[in-house]
Amino acid sequence: MRRCGRFSKVTDARMALHDFFNKTLVVQRLKTVSGNRKNFVSTGTIDVHIQRITDEATFAQYGALQATHKCWIDLGQNVQEGDRVRDSDGRIFHVVAVNHQDFGMNTHTEVILKFPDA
Repeated sequence: MRRCGRFSKVTDARMALHDFFNKTLVVQRLKTVSGNRKNFVSTGTIDVHIQRITDEATFAQYGALQATHKCWIDLGQNVQEGDRVRDSDGRIFHVVAVNHQDFGMNTHTEVILKFPDA
C-alpha cells in the first residue's frame, strides 16, 4: 500500500485487470427461438481490454482458428466458444477460444476472437 496524491488517499500500488478495460462488449449466444429456428440473443454486457493479436506465439497457437484479436475479462463472466460479441464501435467478433487463468495474482479469462471480415 502507498499513499498518493494531495489528500493522502491510500491506494494499492499494483494495478488490477479492470484498470485496463477499454471497451464494452455485448455477448450474444445462439438460442432456439421457435421450432428449429435459431437466432443470436444478447446474454449480457461485459467490460474488457481488447487488442489485435500481434505476437507470434499467440498467432502460432490460434492461427488455425483464424484468430485476429484477444481480450481479457473478469474471471466470473459468462462467455463461451461459439458466442458472438459486438463491441462499442459496432464491430462483431466470433469467440473461438476461452482460457481461464484462475491461478496466481492476476486471475482473469482470456478470450480469443475472430473478426469475420479479416
